[in-house]
Amino acid sequence: MMIYKFFFNMINDEAEKMDDDFESNYLNLINRYLLFLFFLFLFYSVFIIIFFGDAIISTFLTVTTFFWLLLILVKGKTKRFRNMLKFSIIFVFVLLTFIVSFFHIYTSKNAGVEYFYFSLLFAIPFYLHYKKDKATIFFLAFIISINFIVSLYFDFDFLPRSRFFEIEDYKTVKLLNILFSVASFLMDIVFIAQKDELINGLIKNTKIKDSTIEDLVKTNTELMKHQMLINHLSEENIQEIFSLAENNSPMFFEKFQIFFPNFIPDILKINSNLIHSELYFCALMKLDFDTKKIAQCTNNSIRAVESKKYRIRKKLNIASEININSFLLKI
Repeated sequence: MMIYKFFFNMINDEAEKMDDDFESNYLNLINRYLLFLFFLFLFYSVFIIIFFGDAIISTFLTVTTFFWLLLILVKGKTKRFRNMLKFSIIFVFVLLTFIVSFFHIYTSKNAGVEYFYFSLLFAIPFYLHYKKDKATIFFLAFIISINFIVSLYFDFDFLPRSRFFEIEDYKTVKLLNILFSVASFLMDIVFIAQKDELINGLIKNTKIKDSTIEDLVKTNTELMKHQMLINHLSEENIQEIFSLAENNSPMFFEKFQIFFPNFIPDILKINSNLIHSELYFCALMKLDFDTKKIAQCTNNSIRAVESKKYRIRKKLNIASEININSFLLKI
């Protein structure tokens, strides 16, 4: 039992380490994405100055640029701000959507800014889980889609227009915006793929951990079984009883009752209608023989053994979710 607890604690420690590694890797991935946003906004602020000469808008984008840099410097944000993270993600996506809409109107709908709506849509899977966050994803997709449609079909005369935009620059600016929105889309795909790789790695490690714990439970059962035998029998007795059972010796059942004098009477107290062959099977299960081994020891088919075990389970009133061997080991 102590060995089982030792390994169980060791696996739990390893599982916590895997979770910490995932958090650390995911945090690094988010920081890299924020760094990408930093360069994106920095590029666009320089872009505004070069093509528009608009210092006010460029200053606004520069301030936003350093906001992403500030988020990178916040340590452990995936843990410390876990409860606020989802709300913050929604807020930032909505804010960016309105920023894109503003620039689409600001450039008189001629600069190809509307292509950045698609970059926003493809960035959603990086931050949100499509199964757990369905409502949030639909909400953000709705907001982005509505902004895209409305900004195309309405003029919004009350919003300012760039006074520095020149007619001959339309094609150049539109081409650069299209190229950069495509680049943003491709970067979104890269980050989503990296996120999925992290999650799949965590799932794989979790399955390995669960499988190892299951193996330890089986090992612990074996240890308990042998411990019970050791408490009652010498090493020679243990070897003898197992050898007799495995060889289907006529002496097995007699020896078993000598080594475990209270087992058969206790079984019969539960149900006195058990026949000899059923009591024999109970003795084998007391030694924790599985169905295949019982079939080999008794020269029966596996199906016949399963049928016999089913009848024993019914007679002893053992629930279907309880392992019959574990039940008999406790008697």
